[in-house]
Amino acid sequence: MNTLTKDQLLTIETYLNQKDLTQIDLRNEVLDHIANGIETTMNSENLPFKEAFNKEVITWNKEFGNYSSWWLGIAWVGPKIMMKKCVRIGKKSYLKALKYTISAFLIIYLLNAFLDLSKYSSVLNTMIGIVYLTIGCMAIILYRTVRKSSYKTSYSFLFSRQVLPNIFIYFLMNPLFFEVYQIGINKSSNIFMLFIHLFSISFAFIIYDLFKNHMDIKKMKLA
Repeated sequence: MNTLTKDQLLTIETYLNQKDLTQIDLRNEVLDHIANGIETTMNSENLPFKEAFNKEVITWNKEFGNYSSWWLGIAWVGPKIMMKKCVRIGKKSYLKALKYTISAFLIIYLLNAFLDLSKYSSVLNTMIGIVYLTIGCMAIILYRTVRKSSYKTSYSFLFSRQVLPNIFIYFLMNPLFFEVYQIGINKSSNIFMLFIHLFSISFAFIIYDLFKNHMDIKKMKLA
């Protein structure tokens, strides 16, 4: 039974560096898969490490080709395996935020049918503005924390590519500062704006989830 040595594992690490796979959550997973594949080949086909390694990386090379997705922004390019994982995370996160948005929208819509919330539109706009400021400031703090961490993950990649641009929404579309973004409950033209505000607030869950998952990866590595 062949078991890889530290030098052989270092060869795999070097290969992953060359492929620019720096996200530790995915890197550790891929390293284990490659190492297990090499060990299996060495044992089953009685090959030396170098030949088993070369055979294994042929399978993996296609997973490290440059890849981009409309989901993340076509300008962002990275290893295919990493980008696809980010797309899966992103889709799941946006679906979660959309569910929160639709639920809140339906509740407000039903309340308006019984209570005529147009009387409280000023209060609602103020509340949205304050929540926006709170989310925006907290997002900046979390972003700085992620940037200062000494490691990269799939979640930190998504945080910098998806969260940072959206932080500006909480200031540039704040109804406290810009009347054009205020909503009036009974105006059909503002239904879309209400939905956008609710989704932006729900986006806070995406911000927190990405931050928490990034920090948890380091805790698991140290455990």
